[in-house]
Amino acid sequence: MTYQDPKIKIHVAAPDVSRASQTIFGLDTDVIIKAMMGDESATTYLADYANMTMKARKNIKPVLKQAATIYDGTKDINQAVLYLLKSAAKNGGQIVQMKGQGLVLNKQWMNFLEQQKQKVTNDLTEVDVKHAQQMNLLTAQHQVNLRLGDIAYRDKLTKMGNSAQQKLAAMQSQADKEYESARLAAIQRDGSQANLGTIPQRTLPGSVGGVSGGFNLSGITGAIGGFFRGVGNFFGRLIRSL
Repeated sequence: MTYQDPKIKIHVAAPDVSRASQTIFGLDTDVIIKAMMGDESATTYLADYANMTMKARKNIKPVLKQAATIYDGTKDINQAVLYLLKSAAKNGGQIVQMKGQGLVLNKQWMNFLEQQKQKVTNDLTEVDVKHAQQMNLLTAQHQVNLRLGDIAYRDKLTKMGNSAQQKLAAMQSQADKEYESARLAAIQRDGSQANLGTIPQRTLPGSVGGVSGGFNLSGITGAIGGFFRGVGNFFGRLIRSL
Protein backbone atom coordinates (compact mmCIF):
# COMPACT_ATOMS: atom_id res chain seq x y z
CA MET A 1 0.00 0.00 0.00
CA THR A 2 1.28 3.45 -0.89
CA TYR A 3 0.78 6.26 1.60
CA GLN A 4 0.74 10.01 0.90
CA ASP A 5 2.72 12.40 3.00
CA PRO A 6 0.91 12.99 6.30
CA LYS A 7 -1.04 16.23 6.53
CA ILE A 8 -3.13 17.61 9.34
CA LYS A 9 -6.63 18.20 8.22
CA ILE A 10 -8.33 21.43 9.21
CA HIS A 11 -12.04 20.88 9.33
CA VAL A 12 -12.96 24.40 10.44
CA ALA A 13 -13.58 26.38 7.28
CA ALA A 14 -14.28 30.11 7.25
CA PRO A 15 -12.72 31.45 4.05
CA ASP A 16 -14.11 34.98 4.43
CA VAL A 17 -12.78 35.28 7.95
CA SER A 18 -9.42 33.89 6.82
CA ARG A 19 -9.20 36.50 4.09
CA ALA A 20 -10.15 39.20 6.59
CA SER A 21 -7.45 37.95 8.95
CA GLN A 22 -4.89 38.19 6.17
CA THR A 23 -6.09 41.64 5.17
CA ILE A 24 -6.44 43.13 8.67
CA PHE A 25 -3.69 41.38 10.65
CA GLY A 26 -1.36 40.11 7.96
CA LEU A 27 -1.75 36.54 9.25
CA ASP A 28 -2.57 33.60 7.04
CA THR A 29 -3.94 30.38 8.57
CA ASP A 30 -1.47 28.34 6.54
CA VAL A 31 1.42 30.30 8.04
CA ILE A 32 0.17 29.58 11.55
CA ILE A 33 -0.22 25.85 10.76
CA LYS A 34 3.27 25.71 9.26
CA ALA A 35 4.71 27.38 12.37
CA MET A 36 2.88 24.80 14.48
CA MET A 37 4.56 22.09 12.42
CA GLY A 38 7.99 23.61 13.07
CA ASP A 39 8.52 25.38 9.76
CA GLU A 40 11.41 27.76 10.44
CA SER A 41 10.41 30.39 7.91
CA ALA A 42 6.85 30.56 9.22
CA THR A 43 8.08 30.47 12.80
CA THR A 44 10.53 33.33 12.12
CA TYR A 45 7.76 35.40 10.55
CA LEU A 46 5.40 34.85 13.50
CA ALA A 47 8.13 35.48 16.07
CA ASP A 48 9.20 38.74 14.42
CA TYR A 49 5.60 39.82 14.06
CA ALA A 50 4.84 38.94 17.70
CA ASN A 51 7.96 40.73 19.00
CA MET A 52 7.14 43.84 16.97
CA THR A 53 3.56 43.78 18.28
CA MET A 54 4.72 43.28 21.86
CA LYS A 55 7.12 46.19 21.59
CA ALA A 56 4.38 48.37 20.14
CA ARG A 57 2.03 47.39 22.99
CA LYS A 58 4.60 48.48 25.55
CA ASN A 59 4.95 51.85 23.83
CA ILE A 60 1.25 52.41 23.24
CA LYS A 61 0.55 54.48 26.36
CA PRO A 62 3.53 56.88 26.20
CA VAL A 63 3.18 57.24 22.43
CA LEU A 64 -0.53 57.99 22.68
CA LYS A 65 0.16 60.46 25.49
CA GLN A 66 2.85 62.18 23.44
CA ALA A 67 0.66 62.29 20.36
CA ALA A 68 -2.21 63.73 22.40
CA THR A 69 0.17 66.33 23.85
CA ILE A 70 1.25 67.31 20.34
CA TYR A 71 -2.35 67.57 19.16
CA ASP A 72 -3.46 69.60 22.19
CA GLY A 73 -0.32 71.72 22.20
CA THR A 74 -0.58 72.49 18.52
CA LYS A 75 -4.18 73.55 19.01
CA ASP A 76 -3.32 75.76 22.01
CA ILE A 77 -0.32 77.32 20.27
CA ASN A 78 -2.35 78.17 17.20
CA GLN A 79 -5.09 79.63 19.38
CA ALA A 80 -2.48 81.76 21.16
CA VAL A 81 -1.00 82.93 17.85
CA LEU A 82 -4.48 83.83 16.63
CA TYR A 83 -5.08 85.80 19.84
CA LEU A 84 -1.78 87.63 19.41
CA LEU A 85 -2.56 88.45 15.80
CA LYS A 86 -5.96 89.81 16.77
CA SER A 87 -4.37 91.85 19.56
CA ALA A 88 -1.65 93.13 17.22
CA ALA A 89 -4.23 94.15 14.62
CA LYS A 90 -6.36 95.94 17.21
CA ASN A 91 -3.57 97.71 19.09
CA GLY A 92 -1.50 98.32 15.98
CA GLY A 93 -4.41 100.15 14.41
CA GLN A 94 -4.82 102.27 17.52
CA ILE A 95 -1.10 103.09 17.61
CA VAL A 96 -1.16 104.13 13.96
CA GLN A 97 -4.20 106.27 14.70
CA MET A 98 -2.48 107.90 17.68
CA LYS A 99 0.61 108.53 15.60
CA GLY A 100 -1.52 110.24 12.99
CA GLN A 101 -3.23 112.31 15.66
CA GLY A 102 0.18 113.34 17.00
CA LEU A 103 1.25 114.52 13.56
CA VAL A 104 -1.99 116.45 13.17
CA LEU A 105 -1.51 118.02 16.63
CA ASN A 106 2.04 119.04 15.77
CA LYS A 107 0.89 120.54 12.46
CA GLN A 108 -1.89 122.45 14.19
CA TRP A 109 0.62 123.80 16.72
CA MET A 110 3.01 124.96 14.01
CA ASN A 111 0.13 126.60 12.14
CA PHE A 112 -0.97 128.32 15.35
CA LEU A 113 2.53 129.71 15.92
CA GLU A 114 2.70 130.93 12.34
CA GLN A 115 -0.69 132.60 12.72
CA GLN A 116 0.38 134.24 15.97
CA LYS A 117 3.61 135.43 14.39
CA GLN A 118 1.71 136.94 11.47
CA LYS A 119 -0.86 138.51 13.76
CA VAL A 120 1.79 140.12 15.94
CA THR A 121 3.62 141.34 12.85
CA ASN A 122 0.40 142.96 11.62
CA ASP A 123 -0.30 144.41 15.06
CA LEU A 124 3.23 145.81 15.29
CA THR A 125 2.90 147.37 11.86
CA GLU A 126 -0.36 149.01 12.90
CA VAL A 127 1.20 150.21 16.14
CA ASP A 128 4.19 151.56 14.24
CA VAL A 129 1.91 153.59 11.93
CA LYS A 130 -0.09 154.95 14.84
CA HIS A 131 3.12 155.73 16.67
CA ALA A 132 4.41 157.72 13.75
CA GLN A 133 1.15 159.67 13.61
CA GLN A 134 1.04 160.35 17.34
CA MET A 135 4.74 160.74 18.10
CA ASN A 136 4.53 164.46 18.63
CA LEU A 137 1.59 163.99 21.03
CA LEU A 138 3.31 161.54 23.36
CA THR A 139 4.03 162.73 26.87
CA ALA A 140 6.49 161.41 29.35
CA GLN A 141 3.72 159.24 30.78
CA HIS A 142 3.11 157.76 27.35
CA GLN A 143 6.79 156.88 27.10
CA VAL A 144 6.66 155.14 30.49
CA ASN A 145 3.55 153.21 29.41
CA LEU A 146 5.27 152.05 26.24
CA ARG A 147 8.22 150.75 28.23
CA LEU A 148 5.93 148.91 30.66
CA GLY A 149 3.92 147.48 27.77
CA ASP A 150 7.12 146.24 26.13
CA ILE A 151 8.12 144.40 29.33
CA ALA A 152 4.67 142.88 29.82
CA TYR A 153 4.49 141.80 26.17
CA ARG A 154 7.92 140.18 26.31
CA ASP A 155 6.91 138.35 29.51
CA LYS A 156 3.69 137.12 27.90
CA LEU A 157 5.51 135.75 24.85
CA THR A 158 8.17 134.13 27.05
CA LYS A 159 5.51 132.36 29.09
CA MET A 160 3.81 131.16 25.91
CA GLY A 161 7.09 129.69 24.68
CA ASN A 162 7.81 128.06 28.05
CA SER A 163 4.34 126.55 28.10
CA ALA A 164 4.91 125.04 24.66
CA GLN A 165 8.23 123.54 25.78
CA GLN A 166 6.65 122.10 28.92
CA LYS A 167 3.81 120.48 26.94
CA LEU A 168 6.17 118.91 24.44
CA ALA A 169 8.53 117.83 27.24
CA ALA A 170 5.57 116.10 28.91
CA MET A 171 4.72 114.36 25.61
CA GLN A 172 8.32 113.12 25.30
CA SER A 173 8.35 111.98 28.94
CA GLN A 174 5.18 109.92 28.33
CA ALA A 175 6.72 108.42 25.19
CA ASP A 176 9.87 107.48 27.17
CA LYS A 177 7.75 105.79 29.85
CA GLU A 178 5.86 103.81 27.22
CA TYR A 179 9.17 102.74 25.63
CA GLU A 180 10.65 101.63 28.96
CA SER A 181 7.45 99.71 29.78
CA ALA A 182 7.61 97.96 26.40
CA ARG A 183 11.29 97.00 26.99
CA LEU A 184 10.52 95.64 30.46
CA ALA A 185 7.55 93.66 29.17
CA ALA A 186 9.71 92.13 26.41
CA ILE A 187 12.44 91.18 28.92
CA GLN A 188 9.90 89.69 31.33
CA ARG A 189 8.47 87.65 28.49
CA ASP A 190 11.62 86.53 26.64
CA GLY A 191 14.49 87.13 29.07
CA SER A 192 17.87 87.22 27.34
CA GLN A 193 16.17 86.28 24.07
CA ALA A 194 14.14 89.51 24.03
CA ASN A 195 14.64 91.41 20.79
CA LEU A 196 14.72 94.94 22.19
CA GLY A 197 15.82 96.39 18.87
CA THR A 198 12.37 95.89 17.40
CA ILE A 199 10.65 98.05 20.04
CA PRO A 200 9.90 101.48 18.53
CA GLN A 201 11.21 104.47 20.48
CA ARG A 202 9.19 107.57 19.78
CA THR A 203 11.36 110.70 19.89
CA LEU A 204 11.28 114.17 18.43
CA PRO A 205 14.50 115.85 17.16
CA GLY A 206 16.43 118.07 19.55
CA SER A 207 16.08 118.32 23.32
CA VAL A 208 14.20 120.24 25.98
CA GLY A 209 15.49 120.79 29.48
CA GLY A 210 17.38 117.49 29.84
CA VAL A 211 14.61 115.16 28.67
CA SER A 212 16.17 111.79 27.88
CA GLY A 213 16.46 111.34 24.13
CA GLY A 214 15.15 114.85 23.65
CA PHE A 215 13.26 116.26 20.78
CA ASN A 216 13.63 119.21 18.47
CA LEU A 217 11.81 122.38 19.27
CA SER A 218 13.53 124.31 16.49
CA GLY A 219 10.25 124.57 14.63
CA ILE A 220 8.61 126.09 17.71
CA THR A 221 11.30 127.81 19.80
CA GLY A 222 13.03 128.99 16.64
CA ALA A 223 9.89 130.71 15.53
CA ILE A 224 9.25 132.12 19.01
CA GLY A 225 12.89 133.09 19.46
CA GLY A 226 12.97 134.89 16.11
CA PHE A 227 9.68 136.47 17.00
CA PHE A 228 11.06 137.66 20.35
CA ARG A 229 14.09 139.16 18.63
CA GLY A 230 11.88 140.89 16.10
CA VAL A 231 9.67 142.30 18.84
CA GLY A 232 12.70 143.31 20.88
CA ASN A 233 14.33 145.07 17.93
CA PHE A 234 11.12 146.90 17.15
CA PHE A 235 10.56 148.10 20.71
CA GLY A 236 14.25 148.87 21.05
CA ARG A 237 14.07 151.18 18.05
CA LEU A 238 10.81 152.60 19.35
CA ILE A 239 12.16 153.37 22.82
CA ARG A 240 15.47 154.76 21.53
CA SER A 241 13.53 157.11 19.33
CA LEU A 242 11.65 158.55 22.27
